[in-house]
Amino acid sequence: MKLIKLNAIDSTNEYIKLNKSFFSQNSLVVYSFNQTNGKGQRGKIWTSQPYKNICISFYNKIEKTSNETLLKTNLFASLSVLEILKLYDIPKLKIKWPNDIMSGNKKIAGILIENSFFRNKIVDSIIGIGLNVNQIDFDLITDATSMKILKNESFDLNKLSDEFIKKFYLLEFQIKNLSKVGLLKKFTSNLYGLRKKQKFQIDNKVVEGFIFGISDDYRLTVRIEKQIKHFDNGQIKLINQD
Repeated sequence: MKLIKLNAIDSTNEYIKLNKSFFSQNSLVVYSFNQTNGKGQRGKIWTSQPYKNICISFYNKIEKTSNETLLKTNLFASLSVLEILKLYDIPKLKIKWPNDIMSGNKKIAGILIENSFFRNKIVDSIIGIGLNVNQIDFDLITDATSMKILKNESFDLNKLSDEFIKKFYLLEFQIKNLSKVGLLKKFTSNLYGLRKKQKFQIDNKVVEGFIFGISDDYRLTVRIEKQIKHFDNGQIKLINQD
């Protein structure tokens, strides 16, 4: 896997999208400690102070795809970030669907997965990860936290980057060989708000329901008024509760 470290970049995902046609490798990683215009889910901005956090993206050209590739990529990415943070004893870790990593009720990391298709088959995937490491001031953002805030110590960004690179090495091989059932079970057991009464926003209305898990097409499964419903990203918003 080729490594590209950038002193500064608007977005590591955007860098890959703009340059992937020139890549000779089937997989590579681009990372920076100074991302100036990071993206989150549904076009949201991921703000990051220079040289305080990690912004890292993995590119993988997919040679052999299956109906499970998209699902397993999402599950594997979130679980991998969770496992890395567990190495540093970050408390109360959960995955908030679709791709946020929470410590308690505050977000510590976000994942943005962007896929390209040809004739309805996935041909490549970009997994972008933003991790709050040493930043302690998030201005008006009240639902964010960092490793330094939680552990009261600073962390080596290069060492952390190496942990991510080791975890995502041979990504396609892992996606192909890991069990979908096993990944789903592990993901569900770490799901934020699982089987607890939660408030959701749906079409500008606030309703109550219970999260039951994730469907085979990565939709959120929720019981609302004794009905089981499945929601795509953007159709439902979980309202954080203190």
